Amino acid sequence: MIATRRAVGAVALLAALSGIAACGPDDSEEQGAPAGSGASATPSASASGASDSGEDCGKPPKLPVGHTRVKVTLMRDSGGFEAAVAEPHCTPNDWIYGADETDPVKHYVLPEDVEAQLALMDGPGQWKRVGHEELALHIDRCHAQEIGAPTDDYPEVEPPFGCFGNVYEITVGAGGEVRTIKEIWSV
Repeated sequence: MIATRRAVGAVALLAALSGIAACGPDDSEEQGAPAGSGASATPSASASGASDSGEDCGKPPKLPVGHTRVKVTLMRDSGGFEAAVAEPHCTPNDWIYGADETDPVKHYVLPEDVEAQLALMDGPGQWKRVGHEELALHIDRCHAQEIGAPTDDYPEVEPPFGCFGNVYEITVGAGGEVRTIKEIWSV
């Protein structure tokens, strides 16, 4: 058993040194290291922490109080959108947020004074503050791209922005309107 662990450890060390990323479950918890690939500083997703492929992402991430992640399912107009609560799901790359087509949707009001940030294509952790109109166009175009709408009707999103699955972290005011909205970057 010890020889097997040493052999697995040597293979893992060689893979790490050569830049090869191994996929699949590991026994790092047995060796005292936290589980997961270590490739990301943020946790991965699924309520149980285990993906369909057997990956172990650890505990699901917790959002700050009052914050919700939603997946936009329909952009009605610049005044609001339909969205389902996006739940964390564990994947081989880490936790991602999403919603199923059958999940219940809710209408969210998008006021003119919403504080909005869109993710930049440069990678995670980089956002740019945008105005209401730019946000509404972005949500609409990304949703159209996701459902395969004709590009003649919906221009593509241009750099420095991109579409990352239509998942946003929001806070909602006392009147039910979106107060802050921040696009979630993902691969």
